Amino acid sequence: MIKTRPFQIVACDPPWRFGDTLPGPGRGAAKHYETLTVDQLKAFALPPIGGDALLFLWRVAAMQQEALDVIKAWGFTQKSEIVWVKKTVTGQRHMGMGRYVRFEHETCLIATRGRGIDLIRNHAIRSTFEAPMGPHSEKPDRFYEIVRELTTGRRCEMFARRRRAGFVSFGDQVEERTAAE
Repeated sequence: MIKTRPFQIVACDPPWRFGDTLPGPGRGAAKHYETLTVDQLKAFALPPIGGDALLFLWRVAAMQQEALDVIKAWGFTQKSEIVWVKKTVTGQRHMGMGRYVRFEHETCLIATRGRGIDLIRNHAIRSTFEAPMGPHSEKPDRFYEIVRELTTGRRCEMFARRRRAGFVSFGDQVEERTAAE
């Protein structure tokens, strides 16, 4: 049996399942990848994670409590957040979807397990950043740079779309996207 060293840093953009459907061939997560219910996410088999760890979990605005429930089920406690202000490829503010207001940002919750605070090595990182959008739901390179600048420890990304420097990637789209790039 091969023993894997545990990860201290986990970046995760869960494939949240929504209760509604959107018109068109490209709108909505389920048209791009397999989604999971909150109960499926709460029971999801995690890679080995150390007793002292940080979780960076992307949440959607309509599922704030659900994101907190997943964090708790995984043994973490929510502590802070990072906000990505989305820009278009031309640098303009993004006009997203939304039932109440039009979203131009996404939020990543930061949660700890044990003494996760001890894994922060740079206390000069701001809580917001601007970056252009890419393909559906893909997070910008700047987010991964921030996590590398902010933390120390062995890093992984769950539900990854592609391999990233400094992270071990887990996800059913990693090989497919890597081969096509």
